[in-house]
Amino acid sequence: MSAFRLLLPLLLWLLLPTRLLAEPAFYHLSKGDRQFWLLGSIHAAQASIYPLPDAIERAWAQSRALVLEVNMAAIPADEWQQVASLTRLPPGRTLANEIPPALYRRTQEAASRLGLPPASLDGLQPWFAAISLTQRALVKSPFSGEYGIDQHFANRAAQGGKPVQGLETLTEQLGYLASVAEHQDLMLAATLDELPELDTSFAAILAAWQDGDEARLIALLKEEMAPPALQQWLEQTLLARRNHDWLRRLPALPAESFVVVGALHLYGEQGLLALLEGAGWRIKPLTRPESVRAVTGSASD
Repeated sequence: MSAFRLLLPLLLWLLLPTRLLAEPAFYHLSKGDRQFWLLGSIHAAQASIYPLPDAIERAWAQSRALVLEVNMAAIPADEWQQVASLTRLPPGRTLANEIPPALYRRTQEAASRLGLPPASLDGLQPWFAAISLTQRALVKSPFSGEYGIDQHFANRAAQGGKPVQGLETLTEQLGYLASVAEHQDLMLAATLDELPELDTSFAAILAAWQDGDEARLIALLKEEMAPPALQQWLEQTLLARRNHDWLRRLPALPAESFVVVGALHLYGEQGLLALLEGAGWRIKPLTRPESVRAVTGSASD
């Protein structure tokens, strides 16, 4: 997200009157003498989402460091070598060997429609072929990673000399994604099903993010990842397990960090907000999302 980032009414989200009222969910976290800011990210967007609300801009100006899921600007050479071993098939194996013939044909046809040489996917693990197709489709869509929230603040940190830290390494993140292996045929098939509607579904996700609409984001997640086995993997491994890992690493972050993670990591019983509250952190919303969680301190100050 971060990687796969959230895979899957364009005019509607531009016209809805609630756009003037609701804002992306953004929180101040405090415990003892430590404080952070937490912003849920959308990993691709449009220039029209900027500027961000004043509360976010003020916090950015006060923060001392940026924390992302992965600091993509500081990947050592040896880690890139590990990336290849995670995302590519062993020598002598091809995508055609790994998936059913009908699914392979659909994959090749989708690659051709998106302007990708079909052979470019042949050496990839099926789960990474799915991500590659999604990324290519986004390149051809109205949305761009250039305007994603994480990339936006990574650029600003680089321009302003603000230090950047990752909550996990790239190989850790890809390792979580690779753990879908048992269900990667489902992941690839679901991706192929969703690609024709990607512009519309991503516009709906972006609109829900802009409104800080927790319920809508969760509903969209469940709609997009319909196969139960894939849904379970996504919720338990890609979201919940990483959230618990991040919670353990939070105390070691630089003081007054501005933390940006995929928006879906915030919500639910195993979401970061619930885990932080359970660990004794005081959580204060700083924006006016469509649905504000009932969290400690949210109604005060």
